[in-house]
Amino acid sequence: MKVLLVHRYFWPDTVNCGQILWDISKHLSNEGHNIDVLTSLPSYNLNSLKIYAKKNEQIDNIKIQRIKLSLERRNPIKKIINAIKLGFLTIYLAKRNNYDVIISTSIPPITGGFFAGIVTCIIKTRFIYFCMDLHPEIGKISKDFSNPFLYSILKKIDNWSCSKANPVVVHSLDMKKSLKSRNTKNKFKIEIINNFSVSSEKLNKSMLKKNLKLESNKLKIIFAGNLGRFQALDKIIDAMAILKNVKELKLTLVGEGSVKSDLIFKIKSSNANVEIFDSQPIDTTKEMIKKADIGLVSLDKNIYKYAYPGKIMTYLQQGKPIIAILEKKSEIVKLMENENYGFCIPTLEPKKISQHLIKILENQSWKNKMGSNAIRAYENYFAKSKILSKWSNVLLNK
Repeated sequence: MKVLLVHRYFWPDTVNCGQILWDISKHLSNEGHNIDVLTSLPSYNLNSLKIYAKKNEQIDNIKIQRIKLSLERRNPIKKIINAIKLGFLTIYLAKRNNYDVIISTSIPPITGGFFAGIVTCIIKTRFIYFCMDLHPEIGKISKDFSNPFLYSILKKIDNWSCSKANPVVVHSLDMKKSLKSRNTKNKFKIEIINNFSVSSEKLNKSMLKKNLKLESNKLKIIFAGNLGRFQALDKIIDAMAILKNVKELKLTLVGEGSVKSDLIFKIKSSNANVEIFDSQPIDTTKEMIKKADIGLVSLDKNIYKYAYPGKIMTYLQQGKPIIAILEKKSEIVKLMENENYGFCIPTLEPKKISQHLIKILENQSWKNKMGSNAIRAYENYFAKSKILSKWSNVLLNK
């Protein structure tokens, strides 16, 4: 089967979704499918561009075509231009190569699905819409799509894209419910396929040596992932600032993102017991997680309805319980509490967060049991082999 996969970021970019798609591509290729990937030159992290700058490459049955797109840095004009360039090239490649299936994602938002939907009208190919996040809902919360008229138009466009997809793939039941609740007469075909912990890379031993000093703390919390606008990390740092004299408690942040510089300033000005590291190779990050006691997942209000943090799988794979700072009614928390591998803090008020953290610090009888439960939950729900098998079935339309 000839497949075109389109996504803004792809391996070796450090962004998690690009790494996930690399593993999916390899899996489908190993099953005998011919996979073409359309993406940008590495641009999420400039270090990726330094180590890998080929525009075209073939690995086994995977052809990767990379185009140069501008660094966006939250610039809406550049985002639109990049999305249009990627979209028109999607149409061109699809017409030229007559693919059996096009897998396009929700990155770039709205246009990723829209241009793939146009292709289905032109050459009658099958379109799988991989909605890693739901837009324009996420954009409304971030204020990118807060204008009511713009939001309405974008939702109609995305509804049309979803109606052309067979199927729409989302990460959770919460996301499926949100998609079905849109004001539309269309009945979308929706499949739930969550993520897995991504493949390993090169281990950064110097970073691990630097990070050994965390061993002196009685409760070491780690947040590894996107330091973005929806993670409510400013509230977490405020809570840690309240606890700055509690030296037994420490938070480590690992990653990149749009609010990283703001977080660094807040940490320094508040003297919070928080350490922040740049994004690391996956193996290094996993080793840092192993050295911690518990992983942190935090989201702004209502974000759980439209997204599912991939860091959860990495924590669980490493046998780490979770502190989930988000709504108790979310699927994330329900599964966590059913399988008993973490704690829910259902508030974004720094003072209340700090009180919960003190309770977790003072009684650590949970460590061994929740650690074992975390590994079991990963194997039962998020094991790589199980998730990739679901992708195989979706591609074959089973």
